[in-house]
Amino acid sequence: MSDPSQRASDPATSAWVAANAGAGKTYTLANRVARLLLAGARPERILCLTFTKAAAAEMQGRLFKQLGGWSMLPDAELRDAITGIGAAVDDLRRARRLFAQALETPGGLKVLTIHAFCQILLSRFPLEAGVPPAFEVLDDQTARALIAEARNHVLERAGSGETQLADAVAHLVNETSEAQLTKVLDAALSQDRRKLDRFFEELGETPVAARTRAAHGSGNGSAEDVARDFCASLKSEIARLREIQQWLAGGGGDDVWASGQFAHFLTLDFGAAGFPVLHEILLTGKGEPRKRLAVKRLADARPDLLTWLSDLQARFCDAAERHRAARAAGLAEAALTLVGAVRQDYQAAKKRRGVLDYDDLIAEAAKLLGKSGAATWV
Repeated sequence: MSDPSQRASDPATSAWVAANAGAGKTYTLANRVARLLLAGARPERILCLTFTKAAAAEMQGRLFKQLGGWSMLPDAELRDAITGIGAAVDDLRRARRLFAQALETPGGLKVLTIHAFCQILLSRFPLEAGVPPAFEVLDDQTARALIAEARNHVLERAGSGETQLADAVAHLVNETSEAQLTKVLDAALSQDRRKLDRFFEELGETPVAARTRAAHGSGNGSAEDVARDFCASLKSEIARLREIQQWLAGGGGDDVWASGQFAHFLTLDFGAAGFPVLHEILLTGKGEPRKRLAVKRLADARPDLLTWLSDLQARFCDAAERHRAARAAGLAEAALTLVGAVRQDYQAAKKRRGVLDYDDLIAEAAKLLGKSGAATWV
């Protein structure tokens, strides 16, 4: 059997089909169901799952059209139709009865969306699944409204003085903007929330800060700590800094600019505010080490100063990497703190109303089918 469509429609084969739109995936699936029926499978034992209602309707329509056509075909044409999908011609009379058999099956052929299947499953076994027995399913618009209410509630709690939430909001707003804060919360809670649920389930009792710092390899210090400690470490090298600043002042163009930046750094009392100043002097806008650090006459007259300046650049590159990691960890910690609070508020709102959203349907069905004590008989 060389036809890939016929190979994929063989019920005895486990197949994964990837093809462009219009290539015949639905046709192949309909043929697979038809071949199952021809082989004696009962219609109520067959389940087809799709992503959308439109795809489910198309699949069911295609199958009924095929079976309905078979019921009216002359023997020769019916035999050609059956062999054309790769099936064996055993009983033409049974093939003609398949349409009526499918129509008479209680509940009809099960061609469902994934969400519809999960809803049916959970509705039949709510106690085993741990969901409200008479739950309703939130439509997308209502779910978005509930999420917005939860988000506003969390921001109100932050504004009223809940320290952890207030600190998280302040950090995100100071490091980014209010618009970015809103975008982060919307993106995290309006997309596939099952990934978010898995993250918090795996997190358990582990503090968010520990998880984010481990993920970014940032250690225990904040970005502010990294900047402050590095700048403070240069206090003992103030004489070198002043010499470098003076030598650069005698150059031209970029050297005069760098001299002014070093002079500015020296006015900041070796605090964290000096870190971005050093960043401009020693690194490019892309965060890469500058290739030229000083005028040529410095290399000729004071190679020791140029060596020290190159060493300062190398040390700063290491600190800048740690600063980026710590900043990323801090932003992730703040965002996840707020997202976790909104998630809890949203879940509590759904529980009060006895409702599930579309993501819940899949997540809870997966949990149910994964329970060792219930999966087999469910």
